[in-house]
Amino acid sequence: MNSKKIAEQATIQSFLNCYLRETRDYEKLPPDMPLAMQISELTEAKVVLRCPLPRQNLDIFAGVRYWSLCDRHLFTFPIFYKSQNTSELLKLDYVTLTALISKELSLNSNSSENCDELILRVIQSCQNIEQFLNHRQPDIDSLYDFHQNFIDSEQSLIFGHHFHPTPKSRQGFLEEELPIYSPETQGAFSLHYFRAHSSIILEGSTLEKTATELIKEELRADQTISESFKNKYCNPDEYALIPVHPWQAKWLKHSPKVQELLNEGLLEDIGQQGKPYQPTSSIRTVYNSQSQFMFKLSLNVKITNSIRGNLYKELERGLEVNRILSSPIGEDLYAHFPNFDIVRDPAYITIPLDGLESGFATILRTNPFHTENYQSHSNAQPTNVTTDATCLIALCQDSVTSQSSRLGTIIRTLAEKENVSMEVISLKWFQEYLQISLKPILWLYFTYGIALEAHQQNSLLELKEGYPHRFFYRDNQGYYYRRSFQYLLNSILPNISEKSETICDDGVIDERLMYYLFINNIFGLINAFGVAGLIDESLLFAELRKHLTEFENVNLSGSLLLENLKQTTLRSKANLLTRFHDMDELVGSVATQSVYVDIHNPLVEKKNPVLGGAYV
Repeated sequence: MNSKKIAEQATIQSFLNCYLRETRDYEKLPPDMPLAMQISELTEAKVVLRCPLPRQNLDIFAGVRYWSLCDRHLFTFPIFYKSQNTSELLKLDYVTLTALISKELSLNSNSSENCDELILRVIQSCQNIEQFLNHRQPDIDSLYDFHQNFIDSEQSLIFGHHFHPTPKSRQGFLEEELPIYSPETQGAFSLHYFRAHSSIILEGSTLEKTATELIKEELRADQTISESFKNKYCNPDEYALIPVHPWQAKWLKHSPKVQELLNEGLLEDIGQQGKPYQPTSSIRTVYNSQSQFMFKLSLNVKITNSIRGNLYKELERGLEVNRILSSPIGEDLYAHFPNFDIVRDPAYITIPLDGLESGFATILRTNPFHTENYQSHSNAQPTNVTTDATCLIALCQDSVTSQSSRLGTIIRTLAEKENVSMEVISLKWFQEYLQISLKPILWLYFTYGIALEAHQQNSLLELKEGYPHRFFYRDNQGYYYRRSFQYLLNSILPNISEKSETICDDGVIDERLMYYLFINNIFGLINAFGVAGLIDESLLFAELRKHLTEFENVNLSGSLLLENLKQTTLRSKANLLTRFHDMDELVGSVATQSVYVDIHNPLVEKKNPVLGGAYV
């Protein structure tokens, strides 16, 4: 396996697809054009794209081996570029591609200040992918097994977001720290603890116990910790124990304010303690199968677009959502959709220091994948929430080798077992997925004005004999309340959004839900079916349209979401442009955190008889 080559081609794939989708500045060359024929001969591509860079008098040419209605095409390699004044084709490596496109973007925006930052992060992301591939080479086939447990799924994302220019960039980790703290390298580490006097902490909980009590309870149950430590630190007293990421602990100790608290005796550094936790796909949320809680830790590392510290409004949002789910809203939701669930964040603890965002903020997240949930099954059917839980993006990830994606493995296995075609199984699988994801999310939105940022990484599935059985949504950042529902929500939960800052204008939320649920989640899933050669994408779009008609007689309460889905273009988040402008998506208002652009809408686009979501 040539890890360097695979990483570089994956980087070109994601970067170029971002640019083509976000600018829509390309054309298909006529197949009988001499240049197209030349590239086809070199790459065996039947379709060739020309992407002009007019400010530099250059053209990029890419052969296509899979054309997707979702804009996520697979290219043949190499790709090429040439001056518009010459006929010489030059092979294009990923660094040159990044530099040329970054230069074009900077010339178009009259700004070059972020060019070097983007190029640096693309290189870093590519090198990280190469390192991950090298690490996982011995067990690479296990990434695509029919059965996979929660943490194996979380740690399987070698390539990351398909529409991100720097999907694996991590700005802050040293080279030697990357394999320890990265999920892709199956990292695991004990948490670092600070003992803080109650006078300096801020905590919240919607449970019967405080965050302080819950953390000490976890440590008392940890068999790797000595009794002397438990007696000294884990009994009820005037102190709390705050778990932080080991990398964050080093970062915090550089703060003069933290040093002041340490010198005053209000804060004590007691180091790494206890059983190892494993980073999930978000890197900063950590998991241990024997713990009642996962911990969502602050991490002042820039991952993809953002510094990953826990903001105060997110701490409060977790509590607020837990209260909502314990209210008549939650009762109504679960009565209608018993196979839909939301992973809760019911407690937090932090030290405010000079402001509410200090770097200490830690969120306690319920752990549905605790080993106590395990129920014994025969080896033939080990299906339950512990052994067959997966994030959706892990199913959709391209295969590192020429073998199938994990989704492809599942569908092919089911087709063989049931003795029917892959197309039949694909439709059935997709229908069951929409029943437990699309329908409850839209129902919650239209009935109570609550939107979930259900992109693929936030979407967890419990599979039952290979089919979608239960859907979990996670992420205390990704909730929005429609402003038009403020009165209703406030009547159920007084002072809603006062601390969580979750109410947004209806139009903005329509746009965000369209992107996260449809473009990222469902369109991405449709593309994964197509790329795996399981079914034509157009058949799944037809099935999606059929499901959407069921909402035509529902009271949409003024939402334009379904109407917008019928237009020829859709508003989509533009990760390349967001990254180019160096925007932190966790800072500022929802309306201005990232760049959105118009993309073509495959829901209304008729199937092209040649390029309908298929290999060409």
